[in-house]
Amino acid sequence: MKKLSFIVFIICFVTVSCSNEEESQDEDFKKLEVMHDEIVALSLSTSQACTNPEEWDFTRISASSCGGENAYVIYSKKIDKTKFLVKVNEYLNAQIAYNQKWKIILACQPMLSPPGIECVDGKPKFVHSIANK
Repeated sequence: MKKLSFIVFIICFVTVSCSNEEESQDEDFKKLEVMHDEIVALSLSTSQACTNPEEWDFTRISASSCGGENAYVIYSKKIDKTKFLVKVNEYLNAQIAYNQKWKIILACQPMLSPPGIECVDGKPKFVHSIANK
């Protein structure tokens, strides 16, 4: 009977440990999402229309060399750039910590920086090819 109780205890312990780990990973991911949303909100905090691409800049927002579609964020040069880039750096460090903690490994091609920014219908957009520049 003691062996059966011990086996049931181990199974319950492993099950609870696994579910707590999943919840914890979800919680960690949600924290990253909140940080990302704050950065995007800051980047758009000025209500200025894009009429001159020289008034805009961009920075990397993905700690992975894979990056993906949201690997860079455009921001107005009129915002508090220091405060903004500190938040971006905190987010990048949090991404690295998340990937290491949860052993997330991505296989990918190296990510290239966008060639620039252009104004389209009053909004800053990435130039998608050098020919557009």
